[in-house]
Amino acid sequence: MTEKSPNTMQLVLTNDSATGRITVDMEAFFDFSFWMAEELEDLVQRWRHKAAPRSAAVRDRNKPRETA
Repeated sequence: MTEKSPNTMQLVLTNDSATGRITVDMEAFFDFSFWMAEELEDLVQRWRHKAAPRSAAVRDRNKPRETA
């Protein structure tokens, strides 16, 4: 395993019971997270026609409202 430079930001992922801990490069994690969010949006768009008829109403009801 190679040593990380002291300036490398690390993110520690744990669960509530603290039975496991994973340390990952923060920039790589954020890149992955943003990529996954974009893929999920694409997936939702591709399958929108198969969604339950009321799913749009539920989604819109749970959407955060913008304040003016």
